[in-house]
Amino acid sequence: MPDDYFTQLAKNLEDRRHQLCDVLSESGFQYFRPQATYFVTADIRSMQENGDGREFCQRLAHEAGVVAIPNVVFYTPQNAHSGRHLVRFAFCKQEKVIAQAAQRLRNWAQ
Repeated sequence: MPDDYFTQLAKNLEDRRHQLCDVLSESGFQYFRPQATYFVTADIRSMQENGDGREFCQRLAHEAGVVAIPNVVFYTPQNAHSGRHLVRFAFCKQEKVIAQAAQRLRNWAQ
């Protein structure tokens, strides 16, 4: 494939990352802006007092129609407390999917 393909792919992913980070910020999430992944990790304690990422992800899917991944699934049982309050949002999606999720997050957070 030509170099232009990869240059455009990187640009598209960067744009989607910015779009997702902007809406997370607008919605009240604390997040970590990634430099080399397809996911934005967010701290949900400002949105869910008990900090339970699994519970939060289930609620978000049912109430907002947006799916996130609880980071606790990547931790060993003895270290689960370290990732309990973190969730991941993927931005390696079509632009229209990111736009729809952004609007749903905005509406839900209000």
